Amino acid sequence: MLDALERLLDHLSSAIDARRQADVERRHRRALAGEPVDRLPLVVACPLPPDARFKPLPYREAFTDPEKMLYNELVHAFDTSIALRDRLSDDLPLTVRANFGTVLIASMFGAKVEQHADNPPWVRHTETGIRPAAVANGGPPEFSCGLLPRVVETMEFYHATLRRRPELDEQVHVVLPDLQGPLDNLGLICGSGLLLDLAAAPREVETALAAMAEAQIAVARRLAPLVRDGPPGYSHQHGVMIRGNVLLRVDSAVMISPQMYREQVAPHDERVLSELGGGVHCCGRLAHIADELLRLPSIACLDLGQSELNDVDAIYAAARARNIAVTRIVPTEEELATGRIHERFPTGVNLVYRAGSFAEATRLAARHAAKPPLPVAP
Repeated sequence: MLDALERLLDHLSSAIDARRQADVERRHRRALAGEPVDRLPLVVACPLPPDARFKPLPYREAFTDPEKMLYNELVHAFDTSIALRDRLSDDLPLTVRANFGTVLIASMFGAKVEQHADNPPWVRHTETGIRPAAVANGGPPEFSCGLLPRVVETMEFYHATLRRRPELDEQVHVVLPDLQGPLDNLGLICGSGLLLDLAAAPREVETALAAMAEAQIAVARRLAPLVRDGPPGYSHQHGVMIRGNVLLRVDSAVMISPQMYREQVAPHDERVLSELGGGVHCCGRLAHIADELLRLPSIACLDLGQSELNDVDAIYAAARARNIAVTRIVPTEEELATGRIHERFPTGVNLVYRAGSFAEATRLAARHAAKPPLPVAP
């Protein structure tokens, strides 16, 4: 494997253009700050081309090998490819993470993590399960628990490898792994019965959610020396820039009412955001809780996992009124081709287009990059 990684690093050393990446970073930052931009930052996700020189390895191999995990992160992550940076003219930031899926914090609380075939790891729930009361009474986990030691080992390997290539070390962001959020982490530990416990055992859930929030803050602080991200006030998740240092995942919140989120979950999300600074991510249809998410006092951005399922214009208007960025809006090809996407969202967002092929991706990215730039104040 070492030879394959070395060949990839050799390629990247000549393929990555530092000036271009500085423009990418500036474009993302200005857009997320709500400043005028020459064009909206666009990341294009797509399959690898048939003639791709580098192909990802099976995830089951990368899951147990930091070298293979770094290789895969550089070849194809979030359906984007740093290895193809010289062939695709979009605004992809260069990021790698310790990719252990969503179960990191759950694993530290004793959740039984399994990884099958080439699927991301998940939690196996037993009939008895782990109850919120057990989570609340167990005390904070040690940093030696669960997957955290492997995450640390992986991130240390990333740094050691990139340091041997200063031209890459300066350009590639080593970002936080997926730390989920208090409700999602507790759901991973306790299973779907947590939704009943929110109503039947609210005090137990309250204490357990507080434990989840404190654990997330503690893990983020533990990993902070191994994170190399920025610029200050910004970081990267899901292959795009976000505002703040952490991205809370609140996907489970789409299954509860706005009142339940506001009264039982939001205080714990706010605890993490107020301590670390950052944004909130949610997949699915979130219209019923969008206002509650945007009312979090410390939220800096809202990351849409499936913007096409939502009234993005309404979310954007509400977010802009509160100076909150919206990330990963999915435009149509027609909106990109005509420039209408800039009329809908002049700034305050970044875009992700999911192309069906690499040929479509290169054509669309080139057309977007070649459009006459919008006037931008210095």
